[in-house]
Amino acid sequence: LSLTVHQKKKPQLTMKPRIGYAFAIISLLVGTCSAKPNLPAARAEDSDPLEGPPFLADLRDMCRNATGSDRSFNELKDHISTDLPKCFMAHVNLEQLKTDTTKLEEQDKKKLFEIICEQIHESATCLTPVQTKLKPCLNEEDVKVMDQVVATMPEALNMACANSGALLQKFTEPAYRSCAMELPAMIEECTSELPDSMEKVPFSQYSEKQCGEIYNMRDCFSRRITECGATGYMDFFILFYRKLLALTPCK
Repeated sequence: LSLTVHQKKKPQLTMKPRIGYAFAIISLLVGTCSAKPNLPAARAEDSDPLEGPPFLADLRDMCRNATGSDRSFNELKDHISTDLPKCFMAHVNLEQLKTDTTKLEEQDKKKLFEIICEQIHESATCLTPVQTKLKPCLNEEDVKVMDQVVATMPEALNMACANSGALLQKFTEPAYRSCAMELPAMIEECTSELPDSMEKVPFSQYSEKQCGEIYNMRDCFSRRITECGATGYMDFFILFYRKLLALTPCK
């Protein structure tokens, strides 16, 4: 996962509403877990734009506003680029994920995914440093989002590993691997229409207008995932979507 910084004229950036931003972080975690670690490139604190998922620029601005410098952001970026993938790979045998399961007997396939699921559950500890490094950049409402996302991860893993990893087995299919590469762009597209004004509204004060925007985001993502041909990802999206929606009056 390359997050190289290039020096260019600084553009005007608009912060993404936090509930859309949460899904951007989720997509990054999905992509990071399958990424090969790269050594971070040299950086300049005021360089723009960032190469990588578009929301990284928003995250940098959040960190600048909260801390007055780029230090917290750079530490987080470097950790996500290098330490997080390394941590994941230290827990999960990636060679097992490459196994051609079509050649396995059903019992052997079941045993394989039980082992993989156990390893993935252990890898959940890799998120703790990310949570710690992200916290200085967040306000009270943002912390609610982060805590809800992190608290939902065990449930998401249980979902993937249910029935001997039935859903996880789908993720080894070519269509799912291809779709995983498109997730950041999908979520960027589906959250880009959320109005900037939502950033100033606490979750508890969401009105019918804000709820409608969230429903539109959900419908966009559902459509894009269906087009991608990997509908199993919707199970994860809906899980996190419902948990985050619980922070609001939206139904």
